Amino acid sequence: MNTFLFAAGASVPFFENPSLSTWFLTQKVRDINEWQRVIDKYISIKGQNVVIAPPLFVVDVINKIISYAPDANFEQIAEVLDKISSYSMDPIPNNRMMNLVQWILMDIMRNPGKWPGIGMQEIPFLFREIIAEAILELESNHKSRDYTHLLEKQKAFIAYAAKGEEASIISTNYDNCVPDSLHGLGFDICFKEVDYRYLMQIDIHSFMNAPRVVYYPHGHLRFHFTDNDNVTYWHDSIMANNERWDGLASTSIGSTLTVTPGKFAYNFNTFITTGQTKDDSFNHLPYAIYYQRMACDIAKSDTVYIIGYSFSDDHFNRLMKSFLKLKDTNKLVIVDYYPDAIGMVDEYMDQNNIISKICQVFGTEWSVRYDSTSQTKLPFNQTEVDRLNQDGFGEIFKNVYFYKKGYSDFLNEYTNFI
Repeated sequence: MNTFLFAAGASVPFFENPSLSTWFLTQKVRDINEWQRVIDKYISIKGQNVVIAPPLFVVDVINKIISYAPDANFEQIAEVLDKISSYSMDPIPNNRMMNLVQWILMDIMRNPGKWPGIGMQEIPFLFREIIAEAILELESNHKSRDYTHLLEKQKAFIAYAAKGEEASIISTNYDNCVPDSLHGLGFDICFKEVDYRYLMQIDIHSFMNAPRVVYYPHGHLRFHFTDNDNVTYWHDSIMANNERWDGLASTSIGSTLTVTPGKFAYNFNTFITTGQTKDDSFNHLPYAIYYQRMACDIAKSDTVYIIGYSFSDDHFNRLMKSFLKLKDTNKLVIVDYYPDAIGMVDEYMDQNNIISKICQVFGTEWSVRYDSTSQTKLPFNQTEVDRLNQDGFGEIFKNVYFYKKGYSDFLNEYTNFI
């Protein structure tokens, strides 16, 4: 059995002008026009009497976050906003996020006239809707000229590498690049129709026993949360988005859920999961059963393919690390874009560097020595690294293979690499 993990970098080739990237989504959630748009939309659904924080205040908070952490991306911004919103709902939770949250709150309290007091609880949902609708707009108007061809090549790669009857696709991406490339390959989402309204909810028995499944442990544009353990899956992302918005107008069964209980604070990860503390989501369906299946899939696999993953999520890293220790023959294939020559830059000093992160997750097998002639830090296994730099792919350390030329090139030569 083989398992595939598609992460953010796997979607980059599919969109252009702009591309779907962390930078793009970060700029979207910093844009006051986006906040004005979604807050106006929210008020039009909930009514003029609804109390909600004004756009200028939200963007001011985000700018304060950036002032303290200039390199903060949309996930880090989401984490701080979520905790501030949770604080506004309950100022004495069991535990509090420190550092950025405290600093921002102190800044706000210095100007009490700016603090709305209430109305923050829906800001995290609207934050996620900005992300969702930014991706929907990219899918409508900014697909790569090679989009259809890339889908075909991605499908061919999965068909080629998913050997045997059993295989699993795990995607952390919210867009439709993965589901649109799986037609005809026998991968099941295991959501079943439950009533006359075409509501689709996960069938746990089918999901845990199907030989080929695709699942989204960080959520998807096609998801609509209606209560703590019921997620509707819509086959059309635009329809799902409309249902999420329309469901705000109701409080009956089937209405949109925007917040769930959490261990240390309220949890705003519903239809998509972002921020820095994603683990609370795994207490609710479908994410709870996704994690259970993911642990089983990775443990049973012979090869795990990791496409465009930053190695920043502990819930994946812990499973990958154990996977390599289960059998001496288990293999990990990492595909990413790394233009520099490995060993010729001081990547080990940069904690955000992909090479550094891989080494942090999988141990010290690929150790570092200091070369006095070149005055650079180099891996011990220089012969293998030289080959990797020359060919663009190779064994980074025992049973971990790295393709450094990016996913687009990989889709053209995966047969040679595999």
